[in-house]
Amino acid sequence: MGITISTLDFSNEIKDKLQQKLGQSLIFAEEESKGYTLFKIDFEQNKKINALEYIAGIIADIVIDSLEIKFITRIIRHKYQQFSGDERDKIQELTLNRLNEEGMRKNKLRPDEMFNKLVRKQEVMKEIQKYFNKNQDINIEGFVRFRLKDYISDLNCAVEEAVDDYIIEKEYNEFIELLKYFVDLQEPRISMVHVLQKEDKSFQIYDKLGNKINNEYLEGYLSEMFDEDVEHEDLLISALINVAPVKIILHFDDSETEETVKKIFGDRVEVCTGCQMCKKN
Repeated sequence: MGITISTLDFSNEIKDKLQQKLGQSLIFAEEESKGYTLFKIDFEQNKKINALEYIAGIIADIVIDSLEIKFITRIIRHKYQQFSGDERDKIQELTLNRLNEEGMRKNKLRPDEMFNKLVRKQEVMKEIQKYFNKNQDINIEGFVRFRLKDYISDLNCAVEEAVDDYIIEKEYNEFIELLKYFVDLQEPRISMVHVLQKEDKSFQIYDKLGNKINNEYLEGYLSEMFDEDVEHEDLLISALINVAPVKIILHFDDSETEETVKKIFGDRVEVCTGCQMCKKN
């Protein structure tokens, strides 16, 4: 009983894996043909199931660890030529980050299914084992391209979502830069403000004497720009731009809001590590 694996680019990886089982449950011979490396693998009939499972695992590892990034690069290069080289690199990075998340991964094709690295390997292994039920020869590169169409569709979907993420991130950064520009143009109106967060996650601003600054600032121009509800963070940024303080002291634990305020106001921002206002809040 035997299987033949052919590959253009992954002979060393296959050989290393096969040698780990050499003499235990299988033997193999290596040949060259028209630029391809062929591995002719033999095993005893009574060890067929374990041998095929091991071989499927070898191929699945190569697909997930090596071929996957090549297909992602190809998808991005062919479908998103409007982006620069650096932008495509960023999209590739975002795609790989999505694919390698450990938890539940939802996408357009699999809204209720996990799709992390382990799950992808298991699905590829199943397809390879199914293929071995009717075939004894497999070309790795061709198998992925022509037999793993659902898997390639998932990769396409992951790239599309990464592109959406990149565009949103780019627009966000451009908006932050615009707000920084406004802040730099403004003359300061007040020396210092303290920002506290209430139980409903909204924010309240106080001056240096502890007097509450009117809520009209928290309903500034950002809320007038949109018909829909505005996030608390947006209202806070709007208020701080309107107040134009020299120094901003944050008395809350909200890393995302803190990061945004720092991006816009730079070294004007200080994070309090504990005071009477924090305790009272």
